[in-house]
Amino acid sequence: MQARSSQGPRRLSPGATTIAAVAAAVAVALVAGGALSCRGNGGCFRGELCECTGGNDCYMGCADGDGCQLSCHSMVHCGAVCGDGCGHTCFDMNDCTSSCGDDCGLTCHNVVSCGAICGDRCNYQCTDADRCGVRAGNGSTISCTSITTCAVECLGRCHVTCADVGTCDVKCLDQAAPPSSCGDGMTACGPC
Repeated sequence: MQARSSQGPRRLSPGATTIAAVAAAVAVALVAGGALSCRGNGGCFRGELCECTGGNDCYMGCADGDGCQLSCHSMVHCGAVCGDGCGHTCFDMNDCTSSCGDDCGLTCHNVVSCGAICGDRCNYQCTDADRCGVRAGNGSTISCTSITTCAVECLGRCHVTCADVGTCDVKCLDQAAPPSSCGDGMTACGPC
């Protein structure tokens, strides 16, 4: 794979490790063990678009901790770990996991399974997948479209929209009340 200058995405060569089947567990393991970058020199940098494509496996990290834009596609497994204000996009693969701090944007589409753990004000979109699972912080927005199973755990207030979903399972972990049905496929932890 080739590296590009700051005018375009940096292409990274895939790693050689196998990702576990349970997406959320992998994200936790990546956070606990420290993410390895496909680049091999400590990860991507703030504001930089890093891209992993082709091959079997890639694990991406943000060397600066916050503000990276990560992308994986056309491979088997991908995992990414980043701090606050990051973005991670996955498509055309089997399994994708993301672990991110606050104010992150995560997109996963055309995959078998997606899993994410993200902090407050997370914007998580999962489309055209078999399984999506996310644990999100307060003020988050989760969207599942054309999914067999969408499982969401909210830590605080959040809004979950399910469209063309076989099973939409929303749990409000920090709320005494069960999730509220808001209409039009939206469920909320907290007020609609």
